[in-house]
Amino acid sequence: MAATMSLLAAAGDGDVDTVKNLLDSGSDVNSVDIGGLTALISASRYGHTQIVQLLVKKGGDINKSDQEGDTPLIIAATEGHVDIVRFLLESGDDVDKTSKDTNTPLICAATNGQLGVVQQLLEHGADINQTNQFGSTALLRAADCGHTSVVKFLLERGAAIDLSTNDGYTPLLYAALGGHVDVVEFLLDKGADIHVTNDTGGTALTWAASNGHLGVVKLLLEKGASIDVAMDDGVTPLMQAAANGHDKVVEVLLDAGADITKTSSTDFTALMYASIKDNLDVVRLLLERGAEVNEATHLRSMPLILAAERGFTEIVRLLLENEAEINYTSSRGATALGYAAERGHIEVVCLLLERGAGVDTADNGGTTPLMSSVSSGHVETARRLLEKGASIDQVDNDGYTALNYAALNEHIECVRLLVENGADMNHLTPDGSMPLAASCSLANVDIARLLIESGAAVEVLEESRVSPLVAAAGNGLLDLVRLLLEKGADVSRTFCGGLTVLSAAAQEGHTEIVELLIEHGAAIDATLDDGSTAVMMAALFGQPEAIRILLNHGANVDLADASGKTPLMLAVQCRHVEVVKLLLSAGAAVDAKTYDGETVLRLAGYAGNVECARLLLDSGADVNLTGKNNCSALQSAIFNGHIEVARLLLASGARSNSADGDGDSALHEAVLHGHLEIARLLLEYGADANAVNLLGWTPLTVACQRGYTEIATLLVEKGAAVNVRTSEERTALLFAAEEGFLEIVRLLVDHGANINVLDVDNQTPLMKAAYRGHEEIVRLLLDNNADAEIVNSSGQTAAEIARVNYRTEVSWILQECAAQDSNKARSIITRQSKPDWFIPSREVRKDLEPFSAGSFGKVYRGWWLSTRVVVKTVTVATEQESRTFHREARIWQKARHPNIVPFFGACDEGSTYFFVCEEAKNGKLLDYLYHAREEGRSLVWRKLLDAALGLHFLHERHIVHTDLKCNQILVSKDGVAMLTDFGLSFLTTEQSEDEKTVGAIRWKAPEVIRKENPVAPNALSDVYSFGMCVVEAVTGDVPWGQHVPDPGVKFHVTRKKLFLPRPKAFENDAEWELVEKMCAFEPSERMKLVDAIENIRGFAEEERFQERLRQIKEGPEDLDFAVRELPKHSKISTMGSVRALAKMKSLGRSVRMKRGEGNLMTAA
Repeated sequence: MAATMSLLAAAGDGDVDTVKNLLDSGSDVNSVDIGGLTALISASRYGHTQIVQLLVKKGGDINKSDQEGDTPLIIAATEGHVDIVRFLLESGDDVDKTSKDTNTPLICAATNGQLGVVQQLLEHGADINQTNQFGSTALLRAADCGHTSVVKFLLERGAAIDLSTNDGYTPLLYAALGGHVDVVEFLLDKGADIHVTNDTGGTALTWAASNGHLGVVKLLLEKGASIDVAMDDGVTPLMQAAANGHDKVVEVLLDAGADITKTSSTDFTALMYASIKDNLDVVRLLLERGAEVNEATHLRSMPLILAAERGFTEIVRLLLENEAEINYTSSRGATALGYAAERGHIEVVCLLLERGAGVDTADNGGTTPLMSSVSSGHVETARRLLEKGASIDQVDNDGYTALNYAALNEHIECVRLLVENGADMNHLTPDGSMPLAASCSLANVDIARLLIESGAAVEVLEESRVSPLVAAAGNGLLDLVRLLLEKGADVSRTFCGGLTVLSAAAQEGHTEIVELLIEHGAAIDATLDDGSTAVMMAALFGQPEAIRILLNHGANVDLADASGKTPLMLAVQCRHVEVVKLLLSAGAAVDAKTYDGETVLRLAGYAGNVECARLLLDSGADVNLTGKNNCSALQSAIFNGHIEVARLLLASGARSNSADGDGDSALHEAVLHGHLEIARLLLEYGADANAVNLLGWTPLTVACQRGYTEIATLLVEKGAAVNVRTSEERTALLFAAEEGFLEIVRLLVDHGANINVLDVDNQTPLMKAAYRGHEEIVRLLLDNNADAEIVNSSGQTAAEIARVNYRTEVSWILQECAAQDSNKARSIITRQSKPDWFIPSREVRKDLEPFSAGSFGKVYRGWWLSTRVVVKTVTVATEQESRTFHREARIWQKARHPNIVPFFGACDEGSTYFFVCEEAKNGKLLDYLYHAREEGRSLVWRKLLDAALGLHFLHERHIVHTDLKCNQILVSKDGVAMLTDFGLSFLTTEQSEDEKTVGAIRWKAPEVIRKENPVAPNALSDVYSFGMCVVEAVTGDVPWGQHVPDPGVKFHVTRKKLFLPRPKAFENDAEWELVEKMCAFEPSERMKLVDAIENIRGFAEEERFQERLRQIKEGPEDLDFAVRELPKHSKISTMGSVRALAKMKSLGRSVRMKRGEGNLMTAA
């Protein structure tokens, strides 16, 4: 490294001898420092020609670049070293080589005005019109930077004069934007289009006027530029100049005939633009030239209102002197005074009042300037309004006064001012808000104290409204509560559902206030409308110290509410262990019941808190006491899967075979909810595996009907009888066969289940499976001698049931079985009972050449009868390939959904089988998204939503795709994304063939491709693969990128050491979080597909919304230019549920919406 630094330093300093010595001593001529610099780059930068020649002679790499992608040639061209440029070119360097930012040596030289280098490069064949990534040519850059001599030379050598950048800027527009008069004049003389516009519609005159380039403006006007040409948003050169304060340009434009009355798409005039930007001289000039002072937009914005809202006093004065209408109102009814008062612009307020503005003029909502002022805390503005006679107690349309607003928004000085001026402190709004109660709800002690000491009433008039004392007690304001009590507040008052002051304080745990209220005579056991007491509220919210105080003062520990719940029950339900301990120590009834039969221990079981359950049992709770429907605490714990509580209850003597009113035992309950480990625990404690409920169901029956394979296996191992019949004569096998649970059917058959058992309708398991279309179960039952000739009560066999219910594949299986049994020839059977997806080869015509091909075969466009289709041919040479073909056909036949490529049929005759499907006219998803982006559209999330809905459909039908990637997502002619390619797909109800996992590695879930104990693809692995499809669609590249090989991807994901790094295309954290959750290494932690769909749906809706914003030209005024609405003043809701008042702190907290001021407009 030291030798490298020495060589770089010597080359940069031009020390030829040192460079020679270092090279002769063995220094690497191409060594680089940490910034990627070589000695050749350093010498080229500083113009040391002799050293450059020496380094190249010694093997210096002329193609080596620094970290920015700049080569010696690009650097020498930028710095203007002609001799070095010439030498490098003669040494074979590429004259049009580009840097990372795609600039060529010619573009770099032109940007920096290096005329000599430009000449050299062109002599060596540089492409004069080559562009960089932004579409800029050498001429564009030279014009932008004002290099006249370079511009002239490039034009002489044939540079395209009107070639534009990606956003439509030509050399002329760049020159005008930069104010380069000489360049503009030369370009015009050479024929540059003076009327050309960029993508936003701006001409050379537009941009010259916007930046105040007077000389360029005059020149353009002399050359015939259109003076009133408007941009896409309707803004003219005059408006641009007015907005940016270029008074001299405005004067020249007006002298040249610019239309002073023209308006933009938001109805703004030049005078309005000047007014909102505080350009006084321009406003004066426009008024002198006849601008209409009272011109208004469609939202009734006018120059006076715009200037007053922004506090531009001198412009307001000038407008008034020119007869601006002082009491003109906007579309929401507000005057200039109202806007100025709301913003606190006191000088403007004073000026408007002096000129006679209406001091009490209210807007459409009844808001006066005084209300607006105090709502925002502008005390001096409010003082001036009051001095001018503003009505202090005027109410708005909601019945609020200025004092109501000042208190709500916590502006104490405004409150003080209003009180001193005689405001009504006890004004009650229609929704029940008073200034004092509002201040207490907001916990603003200072304002509350000020109002109390000023004589505000401490009691409200109506029971349904929150009182200051209740609000103060709920917020824990001890001093304020004490003050209110001293002023005579009624401690026994209730509000909104009977909430007492004591309950409000107790539920929040404000112990000192609880003590104080009791001292002042608060009734300890007073109840709310629902029967709740202060003890109960404190128990509900987990406040043990408040409960201790209440109990010490004689509160009834077991007083129940209207439903019969006691404080102990509420504490147990909410898992407040300390409160439970306290109540039990105070003698709370441990076996109390609610009016509908719930016990304390059952509630503990539901809640799943082991410590609470242990406390109850230690205090003597009856472990087998039953409640509603004769359910025990054990069954309650099992219901929610709380195994530790169940273990505790069993260890404490809970009966494992107790049954509820429906005859369901604890084991029934565990099986019903799929709790395997709880079922195992119950069996260890002696639960009867053959217990029967009132309907004749055993736990095994339940497990088989619900599809819990592991539980069914456990029960059979523990001696569960497999042939028990329900009240409808159904067995576990009948249920499993009907519901399609293949492994359970196999388990039952292996353990002696009666395969031909009949239910009350004479239905057999074979009939049930046939009716539902469970092909593999039908095959399994037939393999185990199921009788296919039995008829049900309607006289139908299994085959007839399959046929009438359109279960074609099952029908074929059953017919084939019947044919084999009767020794019919297989060829005859095949001809007579082809599956309904079969298409004879004679009906299909393929085009001569395929449009796609792969290891699977070839894909053609063609005709099926008179329908244009796609034909996918497959070479079938082995039995395995034949099974795969038929499986794909069966699955595709089942997969009929708008987001799956429509399947017409298949042919399995001859040496080449084929599938026939609809053509997806818009091709593969990635190509479709690319073209959409080229057109300025983003459709990623909407197409992903389509595909996700298709995948969800497959999973609902027990189909696993297994090979998801964006190549397998096509787009129809109508723009609908559809899944395709089911060559690796399978039904989860089918027996796995233990085929080796194939497919694209970088989309595969870790558990599927790991070396040891890989699992078969499943719905969760599909979710992982779809997550990678999201990455592919958003980035336009394969997951992990092209630079990471498949073995590298497999190494990282199977060892769970490294997840895919976040691509830059994921700018939204929520979108990347979705990928992380869908592609979690552990399958159990993966997001469910239905949840992923909801996330994708949200992104799709936002994508659609953003597109509409771009497409729809807004009618309302631009936020920067429109009159801003006065904020909506906060009002306190004083109604609510009784217990919800615990969160009283949140009541009335004002959230004010203030729009920030933006830039005037976007320029180049």
